[in-house]
Amino acid sequence: MLITTGLRKTFNAGTINARTALDNVSLSLDEGDFAVIIGGNGAGKSTFLNSVAGEVSVDEGRLSIAGRDVTALPTHRRAGLVARVFQDPLAGSAGSMTIEENMALAARRGLTSRLRFALDGKRRETYREMLRVFGLGLENRLTHKVELLSGGQRQSLALAMAIVTTPRLLLLDEHCAALDPKTADTVMQATLAAVENQRLTALMVTHNMQHAIDYGNRLVMMMDGRIVFEARGDDKKNLTIEQLVDRFHLVDDKMLLA
Repeated sequence: MLITTGLRKTFNAGTINARTALDNVSLSLDEGDFAVIIGGNGAGKSTFLNSVAGEVSVDEGRLSIAGRDVTALPTHRRAGLVARVFQDPLAGSAGSMTIEENMALAARRGLTSRLRFALDGKRRETYREMLRVFGLGLENRLTHKVELLSGGQRQSLALAMAIVTTPRLLLLDEHCAALDPKTADTVMQATLAAVENQRLTALMVTHNMQHAIDYGNRLVMMMDGRIVFEARGDDKKNLTIEQLVDRFHLVDDKMLLA
């Protein structure tokens, strides 16, 4: 479902501020894989996710999604293949529009038909069912402006918007980091349910090492723009935070150890 081969990216190349963000990054995810990426600040996690999304163009390497070479495609040309949930709850939805309008926009991702064709009784019921799983009452507020929602509600909506069209690849960019623990757990459980029920292929960046161990079937560790460790199956299940810290000396004041 996702193949990256030899991705390289240097910011400010040729200057004294040159920084290599990706250094020969190659990764392959099968359909249904849920890979979690961890690493310290500056490890290359965000740049890698941005390169997959199309927000960052790589200097070298190839990238394909669902068998299609998307290396040179901008973000909007990947919209039919990739959906993303950002760390900032405000980034994934349009505050001045209603909940149902946001859902309708997401449902037309990669298409060109007008918004009004996406809003009918059947689709509204679909949106209600998708939002009901969060237990936040969003299903009863379809006509409310999104700017009136709390951060947790907006992030829940952003997740629902991301999966409404069953993307080939779901990118989760520390999507629970800005939420309180209870809401973060609600959103994380909804994420797991969506990945399992829709057999989504997902790539999640997190600073939370416990989440990296508990969730997903793949663990990828990055450091200095390179993938330095991978684990899957029983090897991943048997990992502990202490083993990761001891083995890779990941001492980072922003990496949550619990």
